[in-house]
Amino acid sequence: METMRALDHLVRQGKALYVGISNYPLAQAREAVKILNDLGTPCIIHQPRYSMFERGVEEGLLYFLQTEGIGSIAFSPLAGGQLTDRYLNGIPADSRAASSSRFLQPEQLTPARLEKKNSSA
Repeated sequence: METMRALDHLVRQGKALYVGISNYPLAQAREAVKILNDLGTPCIIHQPRYSMFERGVEEGLLYFLQTEGIGSIAFSPLAGGQLTDRYLNGIPADSRAASSSRFLQPEQLTPARLEKKNSSA
């Protein structure tokens, strides 16, 4: 609620033209959209995590966004680099997976995921 009020305030001050959200699951997105609509500042875009490995948005979120007239653009469609050839031979020392990234963890780079990626190529 507080975040949506802050976003509404930024639009009303002219510091932002539009409001969008990112990485909200369906229930949280519904709540955010309702709050923004009640405030008179509609949400125009959502950026959910979506890739071959993360398809939860297909379980209602995309339908909800479509029925509300809200655009959607995938966040991390290459799964933090897992769907590229960057990690085929392990984790490079200079990569995000080797650091303390909250979006890509070394334990996500499993043989099963690599197999799934390679079988669809």
